Amino acid sequence: MREKIKANYHWVIAAVSLLTLTIVGGIGNALYGIILIPITESFGISRGDYSIITLLRNLASFALNLFSGLLLIKFGYRKLVSAALIVSSIGFCLAAVSQNLTVFSVASVLQGMYTICTIAGCTRLLGSWFHRHYGLVMGIVTSSTGLGGALFSILLSDVTVDSGWRNTHFATALFFLVVIVLTVLLVRDTPESMSLKPYGEGENRNYNNKRESKDHWPGFFMTELRKKPVFYLLVFGTLLSSGCCYMANSVLVAHVQDCGMDAELAARVQSIMLLVLAAAKLLFGFLSDKIGAKTVTMISLIACTISFVLLAEISGPASTYVAAVVYSISLLLTAFIPQILVPSLLGYRSGAEAMGIVVSMISAANMIATPLTNFLRDMLGSYRPVFRATALVSVGIIALYVVIYALSAKDRKKQEAE
Repeated sequence: MREKIKANYHWVIAAVSLLTLTIVGGIGNALYGIILIPITESFGISRGDYSIITLLRNLASFALNLFSGLLLIKFGYRKLVSAALIVSSIGFCLAAVSQNLTVFSVASVLQGMYTICTIAGCTRLLGSWFHRHYGLVMGIVTSSTGLGGALFSILLSDVTVDSGWRNTHFATALFFLVVIVLTVLLVRDTPESMSLKPYGEGENRNYNNKRESKDHWPGFFMTELRKKPVFYLLVFGTLLSSGCCYMANSVLVAHVQDCGMDAELAARVQSIMLLVLAAAKLLFGFLSDKIGAKTVTMISLIACTISFVLLAEISGPASTYVAAVVYSISLLLTAFIPQILVPSLLGYRSGAEAMGIVVSMISAANMIATPLTNFLRDMLGSYRPVFRATALVSVGIIALYVVIYALSAKDRKKQEAE
């Protein structure tokens, strides 16, 4: 029995990754909206003041993700993620006992360390264990953040109402402790460390209409990649595409209410968006193995353009639900697409280092887009013109990605000819 489990340990890794993102990613999606009002009332501060604390946490996440590739290479997933989650847990406990904003701000910075185990860490781990069906496995695993968010929205909200925001932070640290234990006991950084091969390694690569073999190629080492324009254009494209997506993410509920619909409908729209996003990760993970990472990325980019046109023109429940569904597909650009697109365009040799730099652009986009959206709304009086402008920008981003695809294909063809 033990030998059978070892031979199929790839699926143990996938299961632990699924549970990790359900808990860590789910709490990350749910917690900060739940505690916003209780914390601002407790400390007697405005939401604007609280946003500065949030910015500090996001800056810490950005810095960590920027160097996540190097850190993952040096220390490995198991050690690095365990250490990061321990630091985050300390941050949550420190926040729970904090009596002033200085201590709470330091605690928030420590909390931001958990992001290492989401996109960058998950990509590194699953990329080491899976060659075949990588897109599908990644889609299944990353979809858990949306489902986890729905679950922990209810659970942590009840804890906050019944026991206060401080106990909510203690509960979060306890959930993180569960992930730490699972990571230490069950995760192994590579299949080679258990005398195994990656899933699909050595098999006939002509499955799935040869699509996966086309997406799986050596590419360039990071020292070579730094000399390639395609790398810098992809980093810039990720910043722009993620920024466009985030222009509506945190203001969707407010926009729906500004358009004359009630708060209950607005909350339902957001719930539908999260559920469709979870389902889209599964579907696009499957499709990426069939039609390729570049094609599903282009679909998401087109959905981004269409969704902002629709969001700018919503006038009732039906049009709002349609806009939210299309918009959820565009959000794949911030939560799933990078994991499959980076190795497809740049190859697997640059590995975690290139992925970390790309992922850091998603964090940077989040820091920029939300305040920019609200600033423009205050200037223009509505989100509608902001969303129309975003739709126009997204058309230019589609053109940029066409150039990126062409440069990647040129570099790959040149490498294969050598």
